[in-house]
Amino acid sequence: MHRNLLSTIVIDVPSEVRDQVLAFWSTALGATPAATRMPNYHILQDASPGNRIVVQDVGSGSAGVHFDIHTDDLDAEVERLTACGATVVDRTWADHPGRWIIMRDPAGMEFCVVEALTELRRADHAEFERRARPVV
Repeated sequence: MHRNLLSTIVIDVPSEVRDQVLAFWSTALGATPAATRMPNYHILQDASPGNRIVVQDVGSGSAGVHFDIHTDDLDAEVERLTACGATVVDRTWADHPGRWIIMRDPAGMEFCVVEALTELRRADHAEFERRARPVV
């Protein structure tokens, strides 16, 4: 048995409006934008305590919103969600130190399944341990 946690809401924005959107959501949510190690991600600190709100620069991609489901067993969670009707879109990042896989729900909405307990997420481990729930 493994665990998962819906922990992150990602606001996807094209590069040409990233700064404008980052300023908007920071103001709208009373949050402080913070750059991360990955330059295309900015966390909106304190926007939603207990959850992470992230603005992601998607280059020339489309604006949208997606969720990240964190788990302590990436392969088992992808397999479970596939059995529920999701499909794998991209495994490119499965071997990245941050370990994630992009999936699509039955309606076509993309989301990410993310390995929660990597070294890159050390600061988030306690929150995952506190809030994650077992899934079968």
